[in-house]
Amino acid sequence: MISRVADSCFWLTRYLERVDTLARLLEVNRSFQLDAEMSSGDRWRPLVVVSGSEELFLERVGAEQIDDAEAVQAYLVWDEEEPSSIVSSVRWARENARTIRETMSVETWESVNDVWLWLRDRATRRLYDRDRDAFYDHLCKQCMLFHGICYSTMLHEDPFLFMKLGRAVERAGQTARILDVKHHALGDTAADRETTVDAAQWLAILRSCSAFEPFFKRSAHVLTGQAVARFLIFDRTFPRSVLHNLDRARGLLLRLQAEENSSRRHRSWEVLERVRGQLLQMDIEDVLDWGIHRTLTWIVDSNSELCDALHEDYLDPPIEALRFAARTAGNPSFHPLLATPVDESSGSGQAQRQG
Repeated sequence: MISRVADSCFWLTRYLERVDTLARLLEVNRSFQLDAEMSSGDRWRPLVVVSGSEELFLERVGAEQIDDAEAVQAYLVWDEEEPSSIVSSVRWARENARTIRETMSVETWESVNDVWLWLRDRATRRLYDRDRDAFYDHLCKQCMLFHGICYSTMLHEDPFLFMKLGRAVERAGQTARILDVKHHALGDTAADRETTVDAAQWLAILRSCSAFEPFFKRSAHVLTGQAVARFLIFDRTFPRSVLHNLDRARGLLLRLQAEENSSRRHRSWEVLERVRGQLLQMDIEDVLDWGIHRTLTWIVDSNSELCDALHEDYLDPPIEALRFAARTAGNPSFHPLLATPVDESSGSGQAQRQG
């Protein structure tokens, strides 16, 4: 499989996972404002922060609007110049899907295209104005439908593998970001001094991660910041926890390396093993000792480093890496990720990726 296709598969699921996460956050936050009294700075600004949009929001909309519910929602849903908005993420998901239509099943392409067409319909904008919860709920369900269609209709080969890899790394980073928004509640308040507002915050975080029922099945109805953090970071059976998704990414990288038939050690594997190994040696007490914000920031930064390494190893590898892979595969003059033969005598490194 050429690297262009792998890149599109990887980013397709990352963009759709961002749509799902942001829609869920916006829906939960609307309900949360009705259940808890909070200072103005804690209402909507955290959503702008967790989406990575604070700098652009302040520049384009203004600081006076950052806690205005309608201004924040309109920006994060409809602003086409905001890279993390829902409309931008759906557009880029569709664009990635369009470039690999020959790789996807017809049903998978249609599920992505349907979300885009629905989002651009005037009736959808009226639904947004009339019933905001139904709007967000539809987006979340369409993203889940996409994953189910992929699993049921696509060949479970390399393109599907890169789709799952993109979803795993995106989920690990998003869960850490969501939990970090409320790090002050965990870091500043002991479990025996948490208030009803704190409890409402933790419930909102669980709902934002689709973790409400799984948490209470696992945690015997003990709702504290520490219990929520333990579950979302360390539970290896919950599909949105950090460690679960690092486990999945590790399994997928093992499959990729087995198919390469190469002894070369990839940087992405080393980064993943480092962060995953450190998490396996930690528990919630270690997180509290180190600092919840510091731990989650390290997870987010390590996840970004992992994505950069995956890009370098698989999605846009340098020419020298391709030459090495071609030699170890027994054909020193050609590698399938390249559109033209590698001229070993010239050393120019000007071969281009196919497509």
